[in-house]
Amino acid sequence: MRWYRGLYLGEGLEDKKEKLIEKIEKSAGTPGIYVVTLAANGTDLFDIFSTDYLLQPVLHGHCPMVVGLCKGYEEAVEMATSIALEGYRETGSFAVLPFLKGRLTEGEELAWEYPSEHLRLHHKISFAYLYERLRDMILHGFKRNG
Repeated sequence: MRWYRGLYLGEGLEDKKEKLIEKIEKSAGTPGIYVVTLAANGTDLFDIFSTDYLLQPVLHGHCPMVVGLCKGYEEAVEMATSIALEGYRETGSFAVLPFLKGRLTEGEELAWEYPSEHLRLHHKISFAYLYERLRDMILHGFKRNG
């Protein structure tokens, strides 16, 4: 998943930021926590949904960039509204992405990705498999299936 570097946090979540992100990334479940993301459809400004949806691998892998974490749906709606209005006041437009980029220091990347344990494990297995196949091919010659 991609996380906005200037991640907005709901009330009382400042000290829990890293722990929440880790739990969300590891699909450990975070009851009552909602994410504010950039809109998946490219038309709306934001999407708001419970982190429970991210327990599904398909949704987890296709989640738009997370802009904020909140306790409860109402707080998430307030946060999304606040971000949109703040952006409009500063830029005169509801184009959220340029506003979010402008909040960062010059040269800072917009988002970062959590080093998912699942992905690291998958790459280790893939590398090990390729290494063994290559070693076998060198030692025993290339054999075609069929």
